[in-house]
Amino acid sequence: MRCATAPIEALHDRPPRDRHSRSNEPPPPRKHPVSSFTPLASVLTESYEDAFLIEDLVTSRATYLTGEPKAGKSLLTAGIIRALVEGHADFLGQRIHRRVDSVLYLFTDDGADSELKDRLAGTEALEAVTVREFHNASEGDWSDVRAYLAENPVGLVVVDTMLGTLAPSSDIASSSAASQFVSDVRQLTQAGVPVLVVTHTPKGPGEGLSVASSVIGGRALAAGARGVIALRRSIRDGITVETAINRARRNLRFKVEVSSEPGSAVPRWRRSEVAETSPRVRVDWKADLAERVVNEQPTATTFAQLGALYAAEVGKQEGTIRRGLSALVRYEGGTWRRVTETLRAVA
Repeated sequence: MRCATAPIEALHDRPPRDRHSRSNEPPPPRKHPVSSFTPLASVLTESYEDAFLIEDLVTSRATYLTGEPKAGKSLLTAGIIRALVEGHADFLGQRIHRRVDSVLYLFTDDGADSELKDRLAGTEALEAVTVREFHNASEGDWSDVRAYLAENPVGLVVVDTMLGTLAPSSDIASSSAASQFVSDVRQLTQAGVPVLVVTHTPKGPGEGLSVASSVIGGRALAAGARGVIALRRSIRDGITVETAINRARRNLRFKVEVSSEPGSAVPRWRRSEVAETSPRVRVDWKADLAERVVNEQPTATTFAQLGALYAAEVGKQEGTIRRGLSALVRYEGGTWRRVTETLRAVA
């Protein structure tokens, strides 16, 4: 923003200012009344149904879909778009609250638009999607998006991927880059348009274990979203969807399967197993959690990582979980085992 400036000659005509003098005159009235202060009682509320496009999964504000490269994030995005546009009753067992008539797809990867076309070929959703390349997006590009939304009714904006929108000199780990991205997305959601941001998980064995920490860029980015969906793929567990979402009645954790018809790239997503997170904690929570670790065999390999993974779900501090599990399970040979099994093997 440019500030009005006076000619330099005019500066010499001003009387000297005594910085020690004080005036008893009241300050001049503001030219524009302050309108940012609002009584809480007059704030508009949002119903649970209005807070979600898909029950406890995709919010009506900003939702981040995270996962490692090739985890299937764009495939899942195609499934979400189709379900919302075609007005399915549910998606992956979660009720759809609001159908959308049009989608704006901002892509950054080379060929992502043609891949999405293949994945929506022959469906009603194909005609409802508008695409735009958004690689290394500038402020002008974001301004163009806002202008497009002002003139065209859009029910969902998809940014695929977040890292691709950044300039080569930007570092998503820096607070300034994260804050700028959150601000750009927030301007869209404040206009009433839901945004689904596709992004990656951070590198390192200790990062991304919990859903809330699975957004690359850290807390500054995760805090800017109403919800986070983590898509995990492993040889042992297959494909798993986990969520951490504000306003949700429950956080979710379930296994899914994806397939397609022969000769078709259109994905078909199916929920294969239900394993809800945030269960009511039993009295003997340590034994309950130890059994869960042995059964699930998470990617965590240390007690510290187990603490980070299960703290939010169990409602305990990370250190409490670390100490509680240390006497019940051991990580040996790439597998979590109960201590009794370990002692039996030694004997």
